[in-house]
Amino acid sequence: MNNNDGRRPRQMEDTNGFQTWYDQLPFVTKNWLTAAVLFTVMVNFEVIPIRSIYWSFEKVKDEFEIWRILSNFLFMGTFSFNTLISLFMLYQYSMNYESQSGFNTGSGGGTADYVFMLIFGMMGLLITGSFIDVGVFFGEQLKDYVMYLWCKRDPAARVSLFGFPLQAMYLPFAHMGLRIFMGGSIATMVHAFVVAHVYYFLAEVVPKMHAKVILNTPEFLVSMFGVGEYISPRPENGMQGFGGGGGGWNRPGPNAPPANAGGNNNQGGYDWGGGGQRLGR
Repeated sequence: MNNNDGRRPRQMEDTNGFQTWYDQLPFVTKNWLTAAVLFTVMVNFEVIPIRSIYWSFEKVKDEFEIWRILSNFLFMGTFSFNTLISLFMLYQYSMNYESQSGFNTGSGGGTADYVFMLIFGMMGLLITGSFIDVGVFFGEQLKDYVMYLWCKRDPAARVSLFGFPLQAMYLPFAHMGLRIFMGGSIATMVHAFVVAHVYYFLAEVVPKMHAKVILNTPEFLVSMFGVGEYISPRPENGMQGFGGGGGGWNRPGPNAPPANAGGNNNQGGYDWGGGGQRLGR
């Protein structure tokens, strides 16, 4: 006997709810989170050997194992509650930064600028991390790097850390204090914050204080993702989008790009924009 009264089964509703949430994630956050989850799971199940993914400049230089430049950022740790929390924070801070207008280095603070920001952070962490002892996996540090920059971008945002309300500008220091309280080392966190502050100084402080533009998002990224938020191509009519006749893919591109996205303002700096979704809303 059917007791659903024409309604879909509960399991299907839950599945569609997850699909809707996943589809609405911003482009970079969705792909970064997906890659981190899949990579972490595959390493833990030994589908991918952990010895082949850690950062090693010698392996890259001498044996040309160039995948290590990226792979070390995608492994978030062994199966544990701490790893789950790290993945959640990755999602939360990345989404909050990407869903508002980020630092404008050439595409209005949109997707291309965010990708460039991540590339800057990855290169900065790898180069400096080759000279100091901060581990051989940098996924946690890249997450902290994004957290620091989001807090700089929206310092007045109200956030909550394990139930304690505070402004976003104090969040990095609260995380450091919590790490010390739990008996951990803050070396990796400080490393991430230093690299993030260098980016912040070059992207925000120098253009405003000295009217000089140091960081420019490469033109190929702007051409690839457009100005503003990048929208992934989707099939118009389900699976028909793969074939000819009826369907096709929506054209990817920017969504509501900001005015004067790549230009300078009257003071010689960028039009930085503002607003956006805040953590905890």
